[in-house]
Amino acid sequence: MKSWKQFNPWLCCGLLGLVWAVFPVTPGFAKTVDRIIAKVNESIITQSELEERTVVKMMSLQKGNVQPMPSRQEVMYEELNRMIEERLLIDAGRKLGLKVDEENITKAINEIKRTNGLNDGDLEKMLQAESKSIEEYKDKIRDQILISRVVGYEVRKRATVSKEEVEKYYNQHLKDYWTPEKLQLRHILFLMNDNLLEDDKRIKRQKAHLALKKIRAGEDFAAVAKAYSEDISASTGGDLGQIERGKMVPEFEKAAFLLKKGEVSDLVETPYGLHIIKVDKIIPGQTLPLDKVRVQINNRLMDKKLKIEYQVYLSELRKNAFIENKISSLPKVVVNNSKTTSPGKTVKTPPNRGEALADIPHSRKKRTSDRPLTREQKFSRFQTFEEKLRYYKQLRNSNRISEGEYQSKKQELLNRF
Repeated sequence: MKSWKQFNPWLCCGLLGLVWAVFPVTPGFAKTVDRIIAKVNESIITQSELEERTVVKMMSLQKGNVQPMPSRQEVMYEELNRMIEERLLIDAGRKLGLKVDEENITKAINEIKRTNGLNDGDLEKMLQAESKSIEEYKDKIRDQILISRVVGYEVRKRATVSKEEVEKYYNQHLKDYWTPEKLQLRHILFLMNDNLLEDDKRIKRQKAHLALKKIRAGEDFAAVAKAYSEDISASTGGDLGQIERGKMVPEFEKAAFLLKKGEVSDLVETPYGLHIIKVDKIIPGQTLPLDKVRVQINNRLMDKKLKIEYQVYLSELRKNAFIENKISSLPKVVVNNSKTTSPGKTVKTPPNRGEALADIPHSRKKRTSDRPLTREQKFSRFQTFEEKLRYYKQLRNSNRISEGEYQSKKQELLNRF
């Protein structure tokens, strides 16, 4: 199961990523008294914008039955980080001179209507219900298309997969491309269950023996299947197609894989009834050749590189941007299970690779210097096992510690607690 935070940054910016802006927020959603909670270069993020994004995200997670369900504070925290990234990408697009014309916006709106089954008036009614104008909606679409183009332009050009990389991956993962042995099978089925009277069971057994006798005498299996089988496959002469191990009930599978090509089984009893099985063809297990999986491997490696390069690019944008965050309403940390401290008023974002807007909420206590907290100082603020483990997960997910380091830290926590 995927984490609620996982997303594809270069696909989510496409048309499907715009759907969140179409639908109205839950009925009775109270508008927040606006205030600025973050600045990114010359643009701002308001409390109402963040609240709306949070509600829509929560609705999406609930609809997707995501487990475990994150708290509203966690979602708000994540959405604020994502909004800051969007502002950075939009600024980058403008600096690159990328334009989104009206024709592109119209196409996007038409695609959203088609995908969501909306007619010409539905969208306008939804926007009116949210006190939004069509121009505001178009601006959101323009921004999302711009983000998509920036990511495509700046990130994709950095990510390349060589022929040698594909071949190396293939040779190191041959077991992933192994296809097991398969049998091309036919069968004749006489349905049996506990509700049948003994006389009915006896009659069916007699028919099954008669059908098998005819096949042993040289009659065509398919013809006998059409005449006797009670399975839906009777119309095609009992053809079951190609079946591999693990796809059949044990009694049937054991009997089938003991047969050679062209052989017919004796009567085989399973929970479904009595079967007569014939093997038309044996397809040996094999490793798929590289040419058949080359595109699949290339896409897998490209996806991995794109995610890495996306984080690197965001890190570069952060280093060259002014980011100010006022997060006094975001998650609080419980200290010693009795006291609660709130984040500080203003936090400047550290320009580390793939770093979230702020790693942890800050104490009300004034700092003695403006120097950023070290990792150890931040860690000392977390008191419970869960909080410390969550902090290490944040470091791992933002590529600031490796998976091995994370597992080592996790084991240290387990030993300590």
